[in-house]
Amino acid sequence: MATKGGDKIAIETIGLLESRLQRLAFYITGASEQDSLDEKHFADAKAESIQARLQQAEDRLQRLASTSQVVEEILSLYRNHANIYSGISETAEQAAFSNPERLSIIKSCATLFPTTASRLTSIQDLPIPSAESSTSLVALHPRLAKVGLLQDFQSQEVTNLRLRTASVLQRWYEVGILAYGECWTEWDERLMEIEKTLRREEGSRARDAAAI
Repeated sequence: MATKGGDKIAIETIGLLESRLQRLAFYITGASEQDSLDEKHFADAKAESIQARLQQAEDRLQRLASTSQVVEEILSLYRNHANIYSGISETAEQAAFSNPERLSIIKSCATLFPTTASRLTSIQDLPIPSAESSTSLVALHPRLAKVGLLQDFQSQEVTNLRLRTASVLQRWYEVGILAYGECWTEWDERLMEIEKTLRREEGSRARDAAAI
């Protein structure tokens, strides 16, 4: 008798799991020809074993994951971090916070409940945009894409101009400042050598004149 009761609970649990899978598939993929196959599957489910129905539910989940990246990421998250989905036991929850601490948390957040409820109510009063507005926004998308491309092109042009300006400034500094400085230094050295030569010549002439 207990085995029959356990089988009944297992069958009901699997039925709820299959129903949730069916709703999940509808939310992700929408209505399709697969719906008729699902209805036939649920109609014949009682004639199948529990293990076969679990395997079929697993296969459906894998097929859904292969067509939906969101489902695949959720399954990957569950495989890598299964502890995220495990609920906190009542004992652990009681050990985490004492009754006064819970009461203080509730009191500190009590003022947020009316505010949140008011905001949610105001959201319901917001008008839904008309279809014409949505259509006009969609029609603007190609123009916005062209503007984005033009902006990227202009940014590249500005970058090139900055590089060219930096190159011209570097060339002007090397030729107009450093080169002239080196030229003046060379002339100054040459003038100093000429001045030294003139002084030696004057000294030699002065000594010759004194000897005569």
